[in-house]
Amino acid sequence: MTTTDITTTDRTGLPEGVQLGVGCDIAADVDFLVDPGATITVGDRVSIRRGTTVQANAGGHIIIGDDVAIGENVVISAMNVIQIGPGAGISNMVDIHDHNHRPRTHATVPAGAAITPWASGFEVAPITIGAGAIISNKVTIAAGVTIGQNARVGANAVVTTSLPPATTAVGSPARVTARHPGPLDPGQPRAELRIGWFGTSLMEHLEAHNPRLHTQADLPEIGEHVEVTERRHRGYVTALTTTWQTLYPWVTITSNNYGEGGATSRDVLANLRAAIDEGGRWDLAVLGVGINDVWRHHQGRHSEAVDLPEYEANLATMLDLLGQRARRVLVIGEPPMGWEPGIDVPAANTDLLTYNAAARRAAATADAHYIDLWDEIVYTATCFGWDPNTPAAPASGAPSVWSDGVHLSEHGDELLRRIIADYIGDHRLLDGLLTADRLERAIADRVYLR
Repeated sequence: MTTTDITTTDRTGLPEGVQLGVGCDIAADVDFLVDPGATITVGDRVSIRRGTTVQANAGGHIIIGDDVAIGENVVISAMNVIQIGPGAGISNMVDIHDHNHRPRTHATVPAGAAITPWASGFEVAPITIGAGAIISNKVTIAAGVTIGQNARVGANAVVTTSLPPATTAVGSPARVTARHPGPLDPGQPRAELRIGWFGTSLMEHLEAHNPRLHTQADLPEIGEHVEVTERRHRGYVTALTTTWQTLYPWVTITSNNYGEGGATSRDVLANLRAAIDEGGRWDLAVLGVGINDVWRHHQGRHSEAVDLPEYEANLATMLDLLGQRARRVLVIGEPPMGWEPGIDVPAANTDLLTYNAAARRAAATADAHYIDLWDEIVYTATCFGWDPNTPAAPASGAPSVWSDGVHLSEHGDELLRRIIADYIGDHRLLDGLLTADRLERAIADRVYLR
């Protein structure tokens, strides 16, 4: 222990709101700054070197786990929450702020307001540094970031997006350059993403199931009868969830499939309202609807059909509701119909294109993402032999995008999985959702401290 080090029992005069664990080694000139309503909690056996400032602004909370080592001249400043997991190491001159100044605009600075650094207010999001993470000299960690367990951040890096566990990241902005698998503490919280799907049977895709049908060591014999034990979701939604769980193994992904066979936009709106009434919130909400609105009209089921003005109104309402309950919203255009006896399929597809155009406009108005499936599906289908002008079922055994002319085959599901996965990857939607949104300070308090 140096002459500037003191133990917890020697420390007196700590500000109200600071709690120190046992066996800590805190330099005499470490500043604990705590505003009213704020707290700083320091675990056991924590060391903090000279010149460091730990600042909890009004309503802010800083939680430092056991066995954390913090170097010299570090600044940790919270308006919301900063958590440092057990066994983490933070080297000298690291800057950790869970808030940024908002830009000075007409919206953020009232007319006639005094010119001050804080006049425009702050955007805020919590920061988490995982157990065993190592932060090198002169690193800056920005608001909203989570640094995974056992991650290493190289000197002078600027961390603006979250980093996976057991990785090394360097640069400005910090990017992962290496992975080093190792033991992770299962008691530490995992990152979570919640995805909600709202649409028709194309999303729902129920299949009859018995565990023996998928257990290689216990497959039923040919001709043997088995009992259906459940209906379960399959199709492209299940395939996408599997893809993402494999790409992000450190994240718990919860997929809520609210797809309903035969649903029009009227029905999907009712399903969305019911999900919201049950408290539903999602990081990503995916909406795909319209095919049944059109199909019912061409089937002559006019009381169930949804005309274009009502479809547009339903979409606007759904997107408004989702904008309040989801961090990001993605609208998926409807695919064409392949064949259907008794209706004019080319005419139905012409109407579907009109509904898709309305969906694209609605997504743009709501600042939601939009994926157009049409051209990719038509290209693949025509390569398989389908003709959009004279649509017909394929010959027995021939490949097709559709299983029955409307619902998708395995080929169709794989095509949708790839298109959607590519779009989400190219736009870094899931990567972005792993970093907490930076919100106006009062809103951040409601969202992150509830």
